[in-house]
Amino acid sequence: MSIFRLLGVVLKNVRHIWLVSSVSRILDLLAVLKLIIYLDKLGVLEFMREPRSIDDVSIFLGGVRRLDLLEDIFSTLKEAGVFIGENGRFRVDWRKVEKFRAMREKNPTIRIFEVLLKGIENMLYGAALEVLRGADVSFVSPEVATVLYFQRQHPLFNLARRLSLELGGGKRFKGKVILAVGCGFGAGVVTILDYLNFDCHVICADFYPNILDECAHTLVNPPGSPAKQLKELSNVNFVLLDPLIKSKWPIPDESVDLVFNFDQFQWSHKPQEMMNEFARVLKKNGTLILATSIRRKRKKTSIDVTTRLFGANKTYSKEEILALLRNAGLKGRIYFSSIVVARKK
Repeated sequence: MSIFRLLGVVLKNVRHIWLVSSVSRILDLLAVLKLIIYLDKLGVLEFMREPRSIDDVSIFLGGVRRLDLLEDIFSTLKEAGVFIGENGRFRVDWRKVEKFRAMREKNPTIRIFEVLLKGIENMLYGAALEVLRGADVSFVSPEVATVLYFQRQHPLFNLARRLSLELGGGKRFKGKVILAVGCGFGAGVVTILDYLNFDCHVICADFYPNILDECAHTLVNPPGSPAKQLKELSNVNFVLLDPLIKSKWPIPDESVDLVFNFDQFQWSHKPQEMMNEFARVLKKNGTLILATSIRRKRKKTSIDVTTRLFGANKTYSKEEILALLRNAGLKGRIYFSSIVVARKK
């Protein structure tokens, strides 16, 4: 990738690049706000006007089996000042809650994620409750994917995908075979095709047949041609993957130039197996571009707690990501605490 090209992207999008580079700080505030909304919808905040223990809240919610996760929620909100601890019991600091609510209404950066926050209020709070009750969620559900679809349509996410491609090698991927793992409803696939002027072959891969079908029906605008659905393009095909990775994905060894995995890796409960599959299908010297929130420290964060609460596996520290890469025979670097670029040795 040309350093001058990357510099041009940075100068052209300096405000948005600042947002991408500040993603950890932004997402940490957002995660606390998610927890506030979640507990408010379940009636827990009102219940905690009086000091309550974790066991009291567990009984109130009914059938909670993931006490470890409930304890992490309490710990996170106490650290954020939303909960005040009193002799093993906790009560809500409503002044702090109101500050976060005001942030949601007035902070332009937080407003970017309003669709996701609305999704928690209207749909995902129930799914999160089931996770606390011990539901075995192996991967991002169609319900979660639907909410994330609308979120990922925001221009900031499109910029993050384009920046990931720049960091990974830029226009050298023209004419190459690209595997989009966790393609969802196709936002990333559209970005890749547009970025490379449709000069590439994209394999759209996901873990739910209905999501893959929706991706196939996504509209794109090839140059010099009327709008088409992705399934109508000769340089796009679709593959259904097994999220548990009990066997190899139906993609040949060393057949792909680029694996592109955007904001999805944290959902897999088989991270090493997935990383191994990334490496298996890559050609020698092939590239992996992986975008996921990466913790600067080993300790749990509010982002990690909300990630697990909505059915995902975990967020990873820099050391954990590098170890996963190394074990799969990949070597890479991390940019902006969220973008991993690796090569197959």
